[in-house]
Amino acid sequence: MVTSIEQTLLDMLRKHINDGRMLAVDTDFVSGLGLESIQVMEFIMEVEEQFDIAIDLDTLSNVRSVDGLAAVVAKATGGVS
Repeated sequence: MVTSIEQTLLDMLRKHINDGRMLAVDTDFVSGLGLESIQVMEFIMEVEEQFDIAIDLDTLSNVRSVDGLAAVVAKATGGVS
């Protein structure tokens, strides 16, 4: 079951990959989607703005997919991932 945070992140991510590929919460940003580092950082900046949070680079270095990012967002916002 996809959480509300995960769904929001998936919807946001679809804007970065306009080719109709199926997205799953465990799809790797780089190896699964082929996103460049700059695209991932742009996406992260949008996420920070959307949820009004700041994610430190040490935390980001371990995030590879929507479910991982959702956990970080949930922790930062006090929500449930």
